[in-house]
Amino acid sequence: MANTKGVMRPLVNFPEDLWCDRFLSLPFNNSEFESYTKQVEAMKETVKDMLVVSTTDPIEKMHLVNSLCRLGVSYHFENEIEEQLNHLFITLPKLLDDNDYDLRIVALVFQIFRFNGYKLPCGVFSKFQDGDGKFKEQVMGDVKGMVSLYEASHFRTNGEAILDEALDFTTKHLRSMANQSSTSPHLREYIENALFRPYHHSMQRLEAKLYISFYEKDESRNDILLNFAKYDFNRVQLLLQQELIVLSR
Repeated sequence: MANTKGVMRPLVNFPEDLWCDRFLSLPFNNSEFESYTKQVEAMKETVKDMLVVSTTDPIEKMHLVNSLCRLGVSYHFENEIEEQLNHLFITLPKLLDDNDYDLRIVALVFQIFRFNGYKLPCGVFSKFQDGDGKFKEQVMGDVKGMVSLYEASHFRTNGEAILDEALDFTTKHLRSMANQSSTSPHLREYIENALFRPYHHSMQRLEAKLYISFYEKDESRNDILLNFAKYDFNRVQLLLQQELIVLSR
């Protein structure tokens, strides 16, 4: 048996818990949670129908997929979204070549495909470049298109010079736009948020909260999607609060 006489055992000086017991005192309104859950379940089928119903405009479908992802509710429709993207990936590349879509649409389609693991060629942006490989100055007038291109450039892989140029071009000009007095506060916040943390680098819940505030000011918004996202966000927030209470205990 080892002789432990005179051995000094070090004491671990743990710092005081920063959170204390604040989560234990969080109120949890079960009736409110059930109300949000019922609203979400009631609206889910309506939103699902919007996604799976046949439409003659694939760009409209991509806008819907983008809204579902940005609003933080795409997890309800993972299988349906994958099925739609599988089909759209066959038809959309040729459609982009054959039609004169603006920068925002092309960048949006590129970003959605790359985000979901589809290797859409970066050459879709070549029509926005001049003979020297520089992006044309006229695309700067499309602010949301510039933001979409900036976010799309973060999906570049090694050797994709077009996207390297896109990142440099959009970063420079978006910073300038954000500092212009003529830029509206809403648009300035939209630009600054994108520059600070591109969508796919952000936490989904945090991005959903931010995007809901942007989306509800968008005149082209879909109010069904907006309300569905708000109910779902509040429901998930209550659920996470309940988990914090349990973990704290």
